[in-house]
Amino acid sequence: METIAIYWGSFNPPTIAHAWVITSVLEMTDIEKVIFTPDWDRDDKDHKISLAHRKKMIEIFYEVLKWQWYNIDFDTHFLDWNNWNKTTAMQVRDYFRNKLWFYPWHIFWTDTAPAMPNWSWNYDKIIEEELKKIFVSRWWYSFNPNWFENFILLEAHDIPAVSSSMAREMIANRVKVSSIILPEIEDYIETNGLYK
Repeated sequence: METIAIYWGSFNPPTIAHAWVITSVLEMTDIEKVIFTPDWDRDDKDHKISLAHRKKMIEIFYEVLKWQWYNIDFDTHFLDWNNWNKTTAMQVRDYFRNKLWFYPWHIFWTDTAPAMPNWSWNYDKIIEEELKKIFVSRWWYSFNPNWFENFILLEAHDIPAVSSSMAREMIANRVKVSSIILPEIEDYIETNGLYK
């Protein structure tokens, strides 16, 4: 049985920080494979671009990374299924339990921690206690480990202090994003005039 971690999110657009997370989890933990799992357009976010463009950027990101890491996989289940308007952590957990026949680890940034108690069903604390979590530390965020059980804290001081929202804002303000996104994705964004 492989030790697998699920990396789930919007990735709009994918940045060097997302690539750093995948690389660091594979290099610094016992995880044998990361499954990159983008979600459907969420109703609580303004995605700024069409789902088709977001899918294409995510595919480019995966194609670039898989040449570096043979043990990265890509699952489009939540990206392709438009029967919901928000993917939940519990849906991701249950989908991969049914697919893999065991519960994998799930990768989160530490600054998502305060909202996580609201993700469990009926306050059953599945997210806080049972879900196997890898928290990737954001050095500017103070993480309280007492809120959770069953987790690994991945700390590194060389983490890129960038985000997808930062990339979108820079593009909207006509600032070059070469330093925070992959060149292949930057080319796609420029060619299609995205986030202007």
